Amino acid sequence: MTDRRRSDDYKQVSGYVPNSLVREFKVICAREGMSQSDAIEEMLYEWVAKRGGAGCLEEEESPKTVADLVRVNMAKLKRCGVKNLQAIAKGEVLPTPGDFAIITSYLAIPEEERKTIWQETFKISVERGSTGVKVYKYSGGIKKGECEYS
Repeated sequence: MTDRRRSDDYKQVSGYVPNSLVREFKVICAREGMSQSDAIEEMLYEWVAKRGGAGCLEEEESPKTVADLVRVNMAKLKRCGVKNLQAIAKGEVLPTPGDFAIITSYLAIPEEERKTIWQETFKISVERGSTGVKVYKYSGGIKKGECEYS
């Protein structure tokens, strides 16, 4: 899990809202087993996209790789059951075919786009001159049963 306070990839956002809204927000987060940071991140992505935001959200419209897809949709995907999302988002590992299916199904990605994303991910990893990409047999970063694609 990323320590967002110490990460250069995250910044704190704050504001003042009514107490009743705060209580309801905390109840819903607890009920859904979601951190408040993840909920706020999800809401901000939706809010910015709804208002025609650009920049960091351009990836959301057309992700090029599995890492892009996971990074942009991290808050949503935390509830899908794939354990090594952080490593996938950073491009450190590729998901297993089963985890890739879960991710793309959870996000309702059409089949043709799934193929394109997978192919582009593999192409980029090969073009970077890597000797292989680690793929965990089981999600959660369990090294037992680790495979390499080269």
